[in-house]
Amino acid sequence: MNIPKWLVIALIVLIIACLIITSWALFFRTPANTPLTPDYAPVEKEENAENIEGDDDTKLEADEGGGAVGLTFSDKITIDLSDKKAALYFANPGKSLQDMVLQIVIQDEIIVQTGTINPGKQVRQVDLLDGAEKRLAEGIYEGKFVVLYYDVETGERAMVSTDLLVTITVQK
Repeated sequence: MNIPKWLVIALIVLIIACLIITSWALFFRTPANTPLTPDYAPVEKEENAENIEGDDDTKLEADEGGGAVGLTFSDKITIDLSDKKAALYFANPGKSLQDMVLQIVIQDEIIVQTGTINPGKQVRQVDLLDGAEKRLAEGIYEGKFVVLYYDVETGERAMVSTDLLVTITVQK
């Protein structure tokens, strides 16, 4: 069997091109649905936030230009893929001096990002980001809350954030 030399070279080039494109898609491409962390607090307040019953409005003390926060949360989250919602508990007590934005991260991918959670507000249920349900399978994941802090007056993001380890159960 006599295969032309140009055909062999063309096939080798095609295979190398396919390997390069596949490597880029798997390792270097940023997922399209991953939101960026805002430098200023989102204008929209978290739609699922509700007042914390019996919360005390006594504020924490902090140096001028500094911030202080209190957090209350549960380290167990349940995600229902059929309604595209996460059931959780996260509260920004009234004593906090900062607004917060909450992200839920699984395997370095943000699957939830809330609107602004003001002091004295809590959330028990949040919506998944568009398409996040397609990237998850039923099971138990180790993930984290990433809490971003924002000045209540200017909306400017604080230099610090907090990572809190959580266990996430995904079900249909």
